[in-house]
Amino acid sequence: MVRRRPRDLVPAAVYLLVTLAWSWPLPLHLTNRFTHDPGDPLLVTYLMWWNAQAVPLTHAWWNAPYYWPMHDALALTEHLAGLSPLTTPLQWLGASPLTAYNITLIAATWWCALAAHALLRRLGGSRAAAYCAGLAFAFAPYRISQLGHLQLYACWWLPLMLLALHAYYEERRARWLVLLGAAWALQGLTNGYFLFFVPVLVGWWLLWHTRLRPGDGGDGPRAGLGAAGRVLLAMGTAAAALSPFLLKYRTFMTAQGLTRTVGEMTSYSARLGSFTSVTPILRFWHSPVSDSSEQYLFPGLTVLALTAAAAFFVTGAWRDRRYLFYVSAAILMALFCAGPAPSVGSLSVLWHPYTWLTLLPGFNGLRVPSRFFMLAALCLAVAAGLSLDALGRRAGRWRPLLVALACAGLAVDGAIAGMPLGVPPQALEIDRSREAGARVLTLPVGDARVNVYAMYQSMAHRLPLVNGYAGFVPSHADVLEWALRRSDATVLTELRRGHPLYVVVASTEESGTWTEFMNAQADAEILGVRGGGRLYRMPAAAYAREPRPGTALAHVRVAANDDWLTADLGEPTEVRGLELRVGARLLRLPRDLAIDVSVDGAQWTRAFEQRPGGLAFLGALATPRTIPIRVDLGDVRARYLRINAPLLGTRALTVYAP
Repeated sequence: MVRRRPRDLVPAAVYLLVTLAWSWPLPLHLTNRFTHDPGDPLLVTYLMWWNAQAVPLTHAWWNAPYYWPMHDALALTEHLAGLSPLTTPLQWLGASPLTAYNITLIAATWWCALAAHALLRRLGGSRAAAYCAGLAFAFAPYRISQLGHLQLYACWWLPLMLLALHAYYEERRARWLVLLGAAWALQGLTNGYFLFFVPVLVGWWLLWHTRLRPGDGGDGPRAGLGAAGRVLLAMGTAAAALSPFLLKYRTFMTAQGLTRTVGEMTSYSARLGSFTSVTPILRFWHSPVSDSSEQYLFPGLTVLALTAAAAFFVTGAWRDRRYLFYVSAAILMALFCAGPAPSVGSLSVLWHPYTWLTLLPGFNGLRVPSRFFMLAALCLAVAAGLSLDALGRRAGRWRPLLVALACAGLAVDGAIAGMPLGVPPQALEIDRSREAGARVLTLPVGDARVNVYAMYQSMAHRLPLVNGYAGFVPSHADVLEWALRRSDATVLTELRRGHPLYVVVASTEESGTWTEFMNAQADAEILGVRGGGRLYRMPAAAYAREPRPGTALAHVRVAANDDWLTADLGEPTEVRGLELRVGARLLRLPRDLAIDVSVDGAQWTRAFEQRPGGLAFLGALATPRTIPIRVDLGDVRARYLRINAPLLGTRALTVYAP
């Protein structure tokens, strides 16, 4: 049994005290404040709560009760299962989800410092160098810019992965491979970006450290390749354990037609100015405010100065493979932040190496290439620690002053003006015992702040929520917003089929418009002002008759003019119904959808007229990639049909016979 000396606990105590001071006054408000903006922090709090309610990978777990009534809503965002070993027991012991979130944020700062410290010690660095690396990583300006993204901020497993790699190559003990695989799996289950970004860094590490020349240690090339193979096997085993998550995401994204475009990736890629762009919450460094927090890639002046000083003032620094690896890795990870080139065949591929990664499975679903900089920040912190160690040996009696200056510089780089704190939304009080099966909708659904507040409130009332906030917006949510913006109440009817619907009009600049809309609904009862808005109750509506199946008619001639989309069936035929595929052309639908039928093309009869929102909503839930509007015409006899939606095009229509 290994006994720990009291001095071994000193780093943990030091980093904890520094973390508490840095995050002040958050430690005083663990139960009643959230950090940063109200977007991702409240979403992550909700996800932590949900992970404590359902067993991961079960059907119930994937069907988190937001974006109702879609299935597998959890696959729209990070699931944060990697944080569950910490956050779920906290909640079981009585902590609120918000308390669990705040404890995890403080722990993430503390443990990142400890993990980087341990990595430097493993590399042979002095205690002073280890403190330098720990402080440089935990309080890196880039990490601070990601304070609102706890799923990215909580990355203490990254230094431990590198520690495991170094330890395994030195000792060849299997326990380090276990740590490597487990650390990658838990980090990947916390943030999906690291599932794909970490193997790139590990690949570079293996290329750098696997010695293939005879005489380099071990049994020569065979030993080096064998060690690398076992590392890859450990990573492969971890990937196999993660495969149920990955396959579920892939199946879901394919069915929903969700992906990331090159344009999206480019907008979230680093630009040259990003590396001097500073998050506004830093105390001593300032720059113009960026349009996205993903552009704040300032690495800090101290780590750059230390790393450069070793190269210029330490004899033999360029022969230190440890130092050279972390410098080269930091540069490579920073290059990946530039994202993809406009096209694979363009010359800019030369300075956009991320382009080649987009050809690999999974990378086309990642929107923010600049998040590679978390790995760059780690490598810079390690390089700075190694540099301080080398500079300290050269400084002689001036070494304490050098260490003090380095720590002071890191403190300046990572100091914040104060932890930004916000007040969580008020509780929405709904008596669940009054009506089982009720659902909740908060207006306006297109407001991200309203949506994430509604999700947070749903943790208390525990009713399924129509709103949602996630990395992807599902097709039916777009249809819902489009319909409500046109005051199309048919979507409200579909939402309350078989069960009542509670509608909250949130207090926003648009509250007057939405209050007027709800007051115009004859069966909406106002219950008062609760949870920061007006609360209405709409009774359950009867279930609608499903469109009956039929046989698609072939050889239908469809033409379009300025007013109508007209189908000629060739001869009078019994027509059961039709399908109109809207797809991405939702805005081309008329305010009221009308369908006329005729036997001779001269005399027309109106067979259908209705606001299209409800039918489009059902179509988006059933087939989100095409959004079919299905109309049952009741087996009417006709040769001609015309629909007042010519802008959808002639290929959008299919006619069905009995």
